[in-house]
Amino acid sequence: MKPTFTYQDISLVPRSLSKIQSRNKIDLSVSVTSDFQFKLPILPAPMDTISSVEMCRAFAQNGMLGMIHRFQPEKSRLQEFQELHAEGLRAIIAVGLDEMEIISKFYDLGAKWFIVDVANGFNNSVEPIVKKVLQFSDTFVICGNVASKEGFRYLAELGVHAIRVGIGNGSMCTTTLMTGVGQGIVTALQECLETKDSLGLKSLIIADGGITNIGDIPKALGLGADLVMMGRIFAGTKEAAGNVLKYDGKLYKAYRGSASFAVQRKSKNNPVYIEGEETIVQYKGSVQNIFYQIEAGLRSAFSYMGARDIKSFQNNASFVQYRLDPKDFQSK
Repeated sequence: MKPTFTYQDISLVPRSLSKIQSRNKIDLSVSVTSDFQFKLPILPAPMDTISSVEMCRAFAQNGMLGMIHRFQPEKSRLQEFQELHAEGLRAIIAVGLDEMEIISKFYDLGAKWFIVDVANGFNNSVEPIVKKVLQFSDTFVICGNVASKEGFRYLAELGVHAIRVGIGNGSMCTTTLMTGVGQGIVTALQECLETKDSLGLKSLIIADGGITNIGDIPKALGLGADLVMMGRIFAGTKEAAGNVLKYDGKLYKAYRGSASFAVQRKSKNNPVYIEGEETIVQYKGSVQNIFYQIEAGLRSAFSYMGARDIKSFQNNASFVQYRLDPKDFQSK
């Protein structure tokens, strides 16, 4: 049995002569559809302590897309979308497996972007709702999560446009501890990229979970991710959902996993299957500061790798690992 790896097990190493004279000349955008590209290759996780309408607005105003999470009444979600749509801003609508009807309601209001937000995307129960979204020819659907090449292939062949890769990697996720299911995010990304390339699959790869610092984002991109989804980095910001708390003279905000007791209690009287934790994180101020830090980190990483855009960065990316025997790690 081969070991699996996380971002903490690897590091990028420059092996191509850099000819980057100015980091400002680097293009960090990623084309997602024919008429929309992300200014930065990042997404917020569709968590109830992250994805507020204010967070959606901040992402949209910075050339990206935020999420309207599904852990709230239908009326609230529709109102949030209408508010953003009236301002000319886009957002991704999160839906669950039993929400076939709400897709048409959102679409009629102008929604085109959807995320089927489930813990296990490698399950035939996702097929009906994916097909429901895809019945509208101008929609874009994200689905997941998966942690293997088999799961990635299943969703790609269903026609899912972008697939969330990663199970048990999030800081608030206890799935692996509670179920024994999952593998290191690095290994999962390698598996899925190999299958995507070998079979000529078109679905985008979203690296989901395991980002503990900004330096992990270029690692995810170098491993083949098109977009990187994060929760904790955006937790505690002004735009993150929830009230500011004061404790021992410091300011905090709540942060919890989507499978935590508090979230599941919204829809279940007595939740049994708890696979998420709850905590508080120190208040960080505006998410705009996080965007600036991510952009600066990526520009620097691309410069080290001699890359002017994401494609050349992925071509130039080279890794080493330093926790286990080198023969166990397949260097890219």
